[in-house]
This record gives sequence, structure tokens and C-alpha cells, in this order.
Amino acid sequence: MPDIDTVPTSATDEPEEPTNRPAATHRMREWLSRPYARKILLLTVLFSLLMIPLAYLVIHFMNLTGAPASSIMDEIEKTMFVFTVASGPLIGITLAVLLYSLFGWGRVKGDEPPMQENPAIRGNTTATSLWIGATSILALFLVAWGVTELAQITAYSYGSVAANQQPNSQKPLIVNVTGQQWVWTFEYPDEQGITTPTLVVPIDRPIYFNVTSKDVIHNFWVVELGIKVDANPGAVTNTGVTPNKLGTFNIRCAELCGLHHAYMQTTINVVTAEQYESWVRELGGKKMA
Repeated sequence: MPDIDTVPTSATDEPEEPTNRPAATHRMREWLSRPYARKILLLTVLFSLLMIPLAYLVIHFMNLTGAPASSIMDEIEKTMFVFTVASGPLIGITLAVLLYSLFGWGRVKGDEPPMQENPAIRGNTTATSLWIGATSILALFLVAWGVTELAQITAYSYGSVAANQQPNSQKPLIVNVTGQQWVWTFEYPDEQGITTPTLVVPIDRPIYFNVTSKDVIHNFWVVELGIKVDANPGAVTNTGVTPNKLGTFNIRCAELCGLHHAYMQTTINVVTAEQYESWVRELGGKKMA
């Protein structure tokens, strides 16, 4: 006689698949029909559109000190603008859910649930496919843009090209940059080795920097021209730029290097070729060829 307490089980002990589960598209339409879903979508669109003027505002503040003063900085600003706009939808939906959670759902009072249970996203093929597809396309776009811009900026900075092989018919100006706590020193080997604490260069002429340090690691950052490279003790790193705007711009150390790191700054003066020749003669260097 069988034991009455014995309960038959399936061979695999796995729960049966529900037979009345609605299709993923139906669940998506049902979710979109809810008032709070429409409000979240509206906020998402609003915040996404607000990223466009925000991108222009970012560029505006970047240009307050005179940038862009080189093709490199032009490319950097373009990338900042594109990345800000491209990230708009993700920022938009994040802010929309956050704010509605605080001021929408967060204001519901009473003992009764404010709404029916949300459809399970993990089982909604349409929702997960849309999310994975959209974020994958965005990621691929950002990677492709970043790689292309990196190659373009590297070409503009001549960082991997020897000084005598620069991709420019005009002879580059060689400047040896030395960092030490907490000052910059600039030497012009082609101008009888004149040395100054302030960088002076002619406009529209390629500049090639040999950068090193006497003590700790510094970082040579010419802000408005968009170049930045480490200054390592006992080693020489290279970068370059062609300034295309007259003016006085900032040079800073971008690597924490000690007590007075914040004061390790000077200027670069971009002048005309005639003004540069006059400056070189005043310091006892030879006339520019």
C-alpha cells in the first residue's frame, strides 16, 4: 500500500513553465500604457535634449582662456561635444528614473500599493534586446570615434615622429623642456641654446618638445594648445604642436609633484615670426632661418 504522505514529483524537480505568460511585446505595451511610464519617457526626452545646450556650455567654459589655439585642441573640443551629446539618452533615462523615484513614487501615501507590479524586465525579451542593442551601438560608436580621434591627434602632435622627419615642409622649432620642483625651463638648441622660464614660439610653425625632469615626475601641459606629456627623470618624452592662434596661454604641471605643485605654472606666448626673431636677437640667439 503506498504511503499517503508521498507527493509525486517531476523527474527533474524543475518548476513547470507558465502557460499563460503574455508575449514580451504585450508586456512592453502594457508598461508603456501606464501613466508613470509616459512621464518617465517624457522626462527622458527632455533631459536628453538638454544635453545639447549643455555640450555648448562645456565648450564655452573650455574657451574662456583662449582655446582652441591649435588643431589638437580643436579635435579635443569636438570630441568633448560629441561625447556629451551621445551620452544624452543614457543620462536622460537615468535622471528621469531618479527624479521620478524621488518626487513621483516617493510622494505616494497610504497603505495600498500605488500601482500594479511592474513586468519582469529579466524575462522581457523585447526590453532586454532594445537595451543591449542601444548601448552596444553607442559603445561601438564611442570606441570608433575615440580611436579615429586618437590617431588624428597623434598625427598633429608628431609624438611618434623624429624631429627631422616631421610631416611639414617648414623646419620645426626644437624646444627642450625641463621640469623641476617647481619651475619649468625652456632651452632653444637651434638658437644658440638660449634658456628662458617663459615659452615663446612663432605662430603656424611646428614646435617639437623634448621633455624631461631633474627630480620627480612632472607633466608638461600646454592647456589651450591641448598637449600633455609626462616629464620623467632620466628620460626624454616627445610631443609637438603647431600653434595657430596669437596670444598668451597657460602651461601647468598636471602630475602631483610635491608641496608647491599647484604653483608650477608659466605661460606660452604665441607671436608672429617677426616678433619671435626680435625676441631671439634680444636674448643673444641667432636670427631664425
